[in-house]
Amino acid sequence: MKKLDSNTLNQHQKDFFKDHLAYLSTVDANGNPQIGPKASMKVLDDNHLQYLEKTKAHAYENLKNGSKAAVVVADVPTHTNVRIIGTAHIHEDDDYQKKIAAEGGAPNAYVVDIDIEEIYE
Repeated sequence: MKKLDSNTLNQHQKDFFKDHLAYLSTVDANGNPQIGPKASMKVLDDNHLQYLEKTKAHAYENLKNGSKAAVVVADVPTHTNVRIIGTAHIHEDDDYQKKIAAEGGAPNAYVVDIDIEEIYE
């Protein structure tokens, strides 16, 4: 896996996110890793990902406490993947959260936007 010189997703990478399940990894204050699938993960724009935080458990707590976000989507048959490293911004109980969460069919979910800082492929 090679770190790319850009933090902007190309069309192939955006399509990859549409077609594969994303997994989010975070760490807690002690450096313990946590990973889980995020079926609502999507490309917001060329430089941001977004998902609906429904469980408000480990990943949410880790991101709220400053953990970086690592997101990977992989295709098992071809052994290809795209990995993103970034900083998350959580929207709780504001107009943006209410609008996006309602549109996503999960009005009680928080909205997490991730600034893409590194892309690996």
